[in-house]
Amino acid sequence: MTSAFTMLRPLVLASGSPRRRAFLEGVGLRFDVLPASCPEPRPEPGEDPRAYAGRCAEAKACFVLRSLAERRDRPAVLSADTIVILRDKDGASILGKPRDRDDAAAMLARLAGRTHEVVTSCCLAMDNHVECFDDMTEVTFAPWPRPVLEAYADSGDPLDKAGSYGIQDGGAFLVSSLKGSWSTVVGLPLDIALERLLRAGVLGLNR
Repeated sequence: MTSAFTMLRPLVLASGSPRRRAFLEGVGLRFDVLPASCPEPRPEPGEDPRAYAGRCAEAKACFVLRSLAERRDRPAVLSADTIVILRDKDGASILGKPRDRDDAAAMLARLAGRTHEVVTSCCLAMDNHVECFDDMTEVTFAPWPRPVLEAYADSGDPLDKAGSYGIQDGGAFLVSSLKGSWSTVVGLPLDIALERLLRAGVLGLNR
């Protein structure tokens, strides 16, 4: 396909997410995929959720960059980490991937009829340069009754997704409104990521 962008140096996506891969492929980028195999950091007591997501993304990008130290073509590494944040009178709760079907149903019940935040933090690491950036979108769920949420949990679709739903898959019906970027909810703030790749000299523009 003809792309608006040209690759100026090799790019490695430090994520096995097919959705993030599809976003980059959709704008014609060429890249390798090498998911980070490091342990997932745990939130620190009182840590801001957005700061935690950024710390996770940075840990993944730096881990993969270190593993590529022997490559002479000096690749840039892009990572991403998506979390769901539900705020109430007791503070902010981070909703990650559910443990099982019952945990997914419980998460969905907490989100039903309420607005939550989806934050995707990214990290671009290359040479001695490390920069993190993020984006937040507000998502409001329709007040679906428990049997509907249970049926969606039974489908298996929520089990590998933060917050127990995929807006790009079978969970789209859950959402009544969205304020912000759809791609951020799916897992990559594409416009921001492309701008950072251009600014860092990983991409150029085809003219």
